[in-house]
Amino acid sequence: MPPHPLDPRPLQTGLIALHSNRTEQLAEAALAWLGQNPLAPLEDEVVLVQSNGMAEWFKMEAAVRSGVCAAMRVELPSRFMWRTYRQVLGRAQVPTRSPVDKDALAWRLVRLLPGLLHEPGYEPVAGFLAAGDDADRLFQLATRLADLFDQYQVYRPDWLGDWADGQDRLAAPGRPPLELPADQRWQPLLWRAVLATLDERERQCTRPHIHQRVLDALHSGAPLARPVARRIVLFGMAQVPLPVLQLLAALARHSQVLLAIPNPCRFHWADTIDGRELLRMAQRRQPLRAGRDLAALPLEAMHAHAHPLLAAWGRQARDFVRQLDAFDDAQQAQARFGLPRVDLFDEEESADAPLLVQVQNRIRDLVPLAEHDRRAALAPDRSIVFHVAHSALREVEVLHDQLLQLLAQPPGGAPLQPRDIVVMVPDIDTMAPAIRAVFGQYPRSDARYIPFDITDLSARASHPLVGALEWLLRLPQQRCTLSELRDLLDVPAIAARFGVPSESLARLAQWMAGAGIRWGLNAVQREHLGLGACGDQNTGAFGLRRMLLGYAGGDAAFAGIEPYTEIGGLDAELAGALAGLLEQLEHWWHASLTPATPEGWAVRCRALLAGIAQATSEDDRQVLQALDAALTTWQETCAQAGFADALPLPVARQAWLDALQQPSLNQRFRAGGVTFCTLMPLRAIPFEVVCLLGMNDGDYPRRAPRSDFDLMALGGQARPGDRSRQSDDRQLMLEALLSARRVLYVGWTGRSVRDNSLQPPSVLVSQLRDYLAAGWSGEVLAQRTTEHPLQPFSRRYFEGDAALFTHAREWRAAHSAEPSAQPPAPPLPAFAPDPRVPLGVASLAAFLRNPARAFLRERLGVVFDPAQDEGDDDESFGLAGLEEYSTVRDLLDGVLADLQSAPGDAPVDALLERRLQRLRRAGSLPLGGLADRAQARLAERLLPLLYAWQQAQADHPTATERLPLYCTTHPSNAIEIIAGSAMPESAEGTFDSNSEPAPVVLEDWLEPLRCGPDGLPVWLDVTPSRLLQDARKGTVRADALLVPWVRSLAAAASGAPVHGLLVGRDATLHCAPPAPDSARATLVHLLQVWREGMQAPLPFALRSALVWVGGGDAASTYEGGFHLEGEGTEPCRARLYPDYETLTEDGRFEALAASIGGPLADWAREQVQVRIHPEAGSPAPATGDAA
Repeated sequence: MPPHPLDPRPLQTGLIALHSNRTEQLAEAALAWLGQNPLAPLEDEVVLVQSNGMAEWFKMEAAVRSGVCAAMRVELPSRFMWRTYRQVLGRAQVPTRSPVDKDALAWRLVRLLPGLLHEPGYEPVAGFLAAGDDADRLFQLATRLADLFDQYQVYRPDWLGDWADGQDRLAAPGRPPLELPADQRWQPLLWRAVLATLDERERQCTRPHIHQRVLDALHSGAPLARPVARRIVLFGMAQVPLPVLQLLAALARHSQVLLAIPNPCRFHWADTIDGRELLRMAQRRQPLRAGRDLAALPLEAMHAHAHPLLAAWGRQARDFVRQLDAFDDAQQAQARFGLPRVDLFDEEESADAPLLVQVQNRIRDLVPLAEHDRRAALAPDRSIVFHVAHSALREVEVLHDQLLQLLAQPPGGAPLQPRDIVVMVPDIDTMAPAIRAVFGQYPRSDARYIPFDITDLSARASHPLVGALEWLLRLPQQRCTLSELRDLLDVPAIAARFGVPSESLARLAQWMAGAGIRWGLNAVQREHLGLGACGDQNTGAFGLRRMLLGYAGGDAAFAGIEPYTEIGGLDAELAGALAGLLEQLEHWWHASLTPATPEGWAVRCRALLAGIAQATSEDDRQVLQALDAALTTWQETCAQAGFADALPLPVARQAWLDALQQPSLNQRFRAGGVTFCTLMPLRAIPFEVVCLLGMNDGDYPRRAPRSDFDLMALGGQARPGDRSRQSDDRQLMLEALLSARRVLYVGWTGRSVRDNSLQPPSVLVSQLRDYLAAGWSGEVLAQRTTEHPLQPFSRRYFEGDAALFTHAREWRAAHSAEPSAQPPAPPLPAFAPDPRVPLGVASLAAFLRNPARAFLRERLGVVFDPAQDEGDDDESFGLAGLEEYSTVRDLLDGVLADLQSAPGDAPVDALLERRLQRLRRAGSLPLGGLADRAQARLAERLLPLLYAWQQAQADHPTATERLPLYCTTHPSNAIEIIAGSAMPESAEGTFDSNSEPAPVVLEDWLEPLRCGPDGLPVWLDVTPSRLLQDARKGTVRADALLVPWVRSLAAAASGAPVHGLLVGRDATLHCAPPAPDSARATLVHLLQVWREGMQAPLPFALRSALVWVGGGDAASTYEGGFHLEGEGTEPCRARLYPDYETLTEDGRFEALAASIGGPLADWAREQVQVRIHPEAGSPAPATGDAA
C-alpha cells in the first residue's frame, strides 16, 4: 500500500555540522538541505538563532529561495530547550516555567532575604542592606543575585549541585576543588535557602536537574513522553552555551540536527589564544595549517604562526568551535548523510581583490603577519575607510554624505540599495536623536533622502508614551513643573485622552504660564516633598482656579483668588482638559503613596493607563498592549514565586519596566532602508556595506564590570564558553569585519569639540589599523583615513579636496567663489513715504532708538521677536531687571487707571496696596516672606512717583485742548552732516542723496495738555523708568528723554513751544522748549535721517552715540561687559553690526552720533531741570532699550 501523501517522510537521525566563513553560503546549504529533505506538509521546521535580526534575515532568505517562508518556527534556544524538556519528560514532570527562573527567583529572594539577614553567615548581605534599608535596595540586590544564580545554572551547574548537597566549594574540572572565600560563603547558604522553599517536585525541576534528567532519558533509548521535533536547525550562532550543545547532541539520536556554524578560519586555530589548556581534546574538526600543531608551540611564539586579529578578537568563537569538536564527527556525518563536503569555505582570491577581501581571506587562511606579502593597497580601493569627526552628530552628518556617494557610485559597479547597508553603534539610544535629525531632515521628494530604520531601541527611546509613563511612576518624587506638564500634553495619546487637539497645545501652554503655574500639583503635594512653607501659590491647582474663575466670574476676585481673564471663547474647554489632567495626576499621586501587593499595583497601573492615555495610532495601541502584557507577566512571575507582600512604588515601577524591556523576536529589521542598530542583533549577517559609528575609546568595547560576588570572576575559575562583555564585543567586531562584502566604514570622534585635540579610537579600531599598517605597504592608512572639519559648512569641503565633499548644496551656495554663480538679489525699490500715513512722534523716536530694527521691520518685513516666555519652572526669589521694570509699569498703569475712575480724594497708597495685593494673588510675587519684601520694595519705588504725579496734576489742574504737530522736509534739502562717500549701501550701490525724493511729513497731536495758574499749556507724561544717571549730581539719562525731546522739537517746529513735565521713578523733569528755528532745523534733519534709514540700515545706536558724544567708552557700551548688556546684543543690530568695529568702520556712526546724539545731550543738559523725589537717592544703573 503506497504511503499517504501527508504521512511524515522518514529522516535520517544524527548531527550534521556545516562550517563556513560566509553566512550566505551556510544559508544556501541549509535551505538546500531542507528542500531536498522536506518534512510533512503541516510540520514546522525548528530553527534556532541567536538574535531577532538573524531570525528576520533567515526567513527572508528562505522566502527568496522558495517564494514564501511558511511552517518555520524561528526561535531563541532557551525557549526551545524548555519546550524540549517537557516533550521528553512529559508535561506532568516539567512545569511551564522553571521555579528558579531568573525573574521568579528574584521575587523569591525578595521574600527570603529579610528573614535571613540575622542568621550566621549572612553578615555581608546584612551589611549591604543595612546601608540603605529600603525595599528598592533589596529588590536591586535580589535582581542581581537572581541573574548570577541564573548564570550559575547555565555555566556552573556542578557548583549548585555541590551546594545543594552541603559541600561549600567551587569545583574545577581537572583540578582539585577550591574552598570558598570566607566573605562569599553566604552564597551556598542562600541557594540552599532557596531550595528549601521548594517542594520535592519543584526541587527536581531546577534547570540543572531537569537538564541532566533529559540527557539521561535521551541517551537511554527509552520512549519519550511526547515526540520531539524531527529536525532542528541551529543557524548562524558563533557562541552557544554548553547545555545547548549537550541537548542537541543527545537529540541527534532521535532527530536530525543540522548546525550551520560561522567559522572565520578553515584551519584549526583554537590553540592560538591563551586558555587553550582548558580545551585539550584529541579530536579536531579542521585540519592543521601546513601540518603544524600549534598546541606544541608556546604562546610567546604564537605571533609568528597565528593571525593577529583572530587571536585578539576570536576567543568566544574559539571556545564554541572547540567545544563543538567534542560532539562533531565530520567524516561519520558525511558518510551517514551522503554529503560531498561539510566545510564550505571559499578558497579563491582574485588578483585585484579589494583590501577588505584580502583581510578576510588572511583570517580565513590563518596567515600570520610574518607571511603577509606586504603588497601595496591600491589608492582607489575604498573597501575599508576610516572617518574622524568632532562629535556624534558630525559622525552621522559625514555618514549621510558618504552613503549618498556610495549609492550614486557603488563600488564594484553592481547596484547598491539602502537595504544593503547596516550602521551599527555601541549605544543606539544615545545616537538615535542625531540619526533622526540628519537622515530625517530631507523630504522624500528630495534626491538626498535616504530611507532608514532605527531598530532595537529601548521602549522609552522608541515611544514617548513610555517615557511619560516612567515620569508618572516617579510622581511622588517629582516637582511637577510647568515644563513637565507641557511635556505630558505633548504626548499624542495623553492629549487625546483629555481632548486637547495638537493645534491648541500652544494656547493651553500659554494659559498655564499666564495663570501662574510653576511647579507642584497642590499644597498637599508640596508638603509631602517637605516644602509645605511654599503653600499653594503657583501650583497647578492654583493656576486652574484662576483660569476657571476668570472664565466664570470675569475680573472680580473671589475667596482670595485673582481671576485669569484670558480664558474665553470656544477654546475655554482647554481649561477643562487641564482640570481633567490635574485631577488624574492627583488621584494617581494619592494612590502611589501607599504600598500594595503586585495584584494591587496591577489594578492601579491599569487604571492609570486607562485614565491617562488613549491610543491615536497603531503604535500607541501596540505600546498599550505591551504595557498591559508586561503587567500580566509580572503578576504571573510573583504568583509563581509565592510573593504577595506589599511593595512601594519604586519597586513596582522597576519590575513593570523591566518586564516591558524583555527581548523578543517581534522587532523589524531590514524594512527597506538603511538599518541602524547596535552590534548585537545583526551580528554575522552579510551586508554589502557595514558601517561602525561611535567607535570611541572607552565606548567600545563596552565596560561591564562584574559583581564583587561573582564567583566565576575569581582567579583560576574561568572555563571555556564563559560569557563576558569584553569578549562579546571583540567577537562582534570580528563578525562585523567578516560580514562586510564591499565596504567596511569605521567612524569615531577623533577630535575634541572644545580644543580640537586628538582623541584615540577604540582599542579594537587601533588594532585593525595597526594590522593594516603592518601587513600592507604604502600609505594604506593615510589614503583611507579622512579627518573632517568641525562644522558641516566648513570651506574645506569646497576647496577641491577629493576626500572632503558634501551633498548639502545649501553650504556650497554660501561658499560660492563667483558672485555670478548666485542669482542676483532683486534690487530694493527706492523708498517713497506714503503721504496717506504720516510719520508720528512715537514712530520717529522708535526709529532713532534702533534704525536697524525699523529698517528690517518696515522695509523687509523681518521681525526678530524675542523668544516667547514659556513660563518658569522655579519659584521666584525676587524681582530684578526687565521683570521688575515690567511689573512696575503694569502697576503704574493700573494705579493711574484707578485714579481716573476713583473719587478725587482716593488715597494713592491704598490704590497701590490694592494693586499689589492683586499681583500677589496672581502669583506674580515670590513666595512667603519674600513676597512681603518684594511688595514693600515695589511700594517704595512707586509711591514717590505717584505722589509726584499727583502733585504735577494738582499744579496744573485744568485740561486743555490738544495741539496739532506738523513738519515737512523740502525735496532739495540734503543731509549735510553725512559725507557723500559714507552714504549707506543699497542693493544697487551707493545711495544718491542728491536725487529729489518725496518730502517726509511728520503729523501728530500734542496731548495731554494741562494749564497751571499762569494759563500756559504744559504737556504731562509719566514713565516707570529711572531718569537720573547720578542722583547726587542731578545728571539725567539723555537716552530716557528721547521721546520728550522729539515731542518738544515737533511742538516748537510747529509754532507751539510748550513746556513739559516728565515724572519718573526717581525725579520729575521740567523740559523747556527749544528755539523754534533750531528745533525746525533739527527736526527736518531727523526726518531726512529717517528717510535715509528706510532706504538702507544706518549704523546708529543711541546709548553708544551719547557716550561717544560725552567722550566716554562707546565700544564698551555697544559690546557690553560682565555686568552690562551691550546694545549690540539686540538681534537686529547683532545681524547687521555684530561689533563696534563693524558699526564704525565707514565713519557714518560718528556723523550720526554728532547730529542726533549731540543735540539730544545738549537739550538734556541745558533745557531740562531736575527735581529729585525725596526717597530717591541711589545712582541709576544704565539700562537697555526696554527702560
